[in-house]
Amino acid sequence: MLKKLPVTVQALLISIVFFLIQFGIATFLNKIDTTPFLMSYALQFIMTLAILLAMIKIYETAKEQLGFAFLGLSTLKVGISYFFATEYLFQNKVMLETNKINFFITFLFFLSLDVYFTIRLLNKK
Repeated sequence: MLKKLPVTVQALLISIVFFLIQFGIATFLNKIDTTPFLMSYALQFIMTLAILLAMIKIYETAKEQLGFAFLGLSTLKVGISYFFATEYLFQNKVMLETNKINFFITFLFFLSLDVYFTIRLLNKK
């Protein structure tokens, strides 16, 4: 049933479910600094949505360049994430470990979403 929805809606629904699970676990363990958590989650979601929309557009115009576009966009995402993490998230020494863990879990989840939807585009007949 989920595959019948538009790709952007699928990504949104999957992201909401993952957010609720991760936020619930972090809150239950009392290991959360809410503002950096929400900022990193929002940044990753926006970048994943932008990559997803760009990949759909590239698929429509130049299917043979989809893999290269994915590599380039993923590299850009890693660079932006690194800049964001070092400049904004990892400044508070008290919550440093918790912020890092939550950021990297979020980053890996959204990177996995990027890979999943790119694989679906590449396998589309």
